[in-house]
Amino acid sequence: MKDAQTDAPWDDRARLLRVMAHPMRLMILNTLRERPQCVKDINSLIPIVQPHLSQHMAALRKVGLIDCHISGPLRCYYIVRPTLVKKMLQLLSEDHPVRLRSHDSVVRASRRVEEVQTGTG
Repeated sequence: MKDAQTDAPWDDRARLLRVMAHPMRLMILNTLRERPQCVKDINSLIPIVQPHLSQHMAALRKVGLIDCHISGPLRCYYIVRPTLVKKMLQLLSEDHPVRLRSHDSVVRASRRVEEVQTGTG
């Protein structure tokens, strides 16, 4: 059974990750990581047609990762959650080697945890 109060923060986090989980959106966030940029500048750095860029920007805005200031024809975007975005981009750029384990080692570790939790170990 789901607990709405417990699930809500995880739902919000999953929504953020779903929106971020697109190569173009990661490129946009990476472009905005250092400083705010206007749409024409972003578009010159990212190889995508302008209508598609606008759709990605709208998705990032909707989940609260970016926002913009409008000055006449200019729309200048900036990251609203800079700490989150910088840490996520840094985490994604690091090497994370795969560590496979044998069936026996997984079962042994699982039993040790179970014993500690039940007080039988």
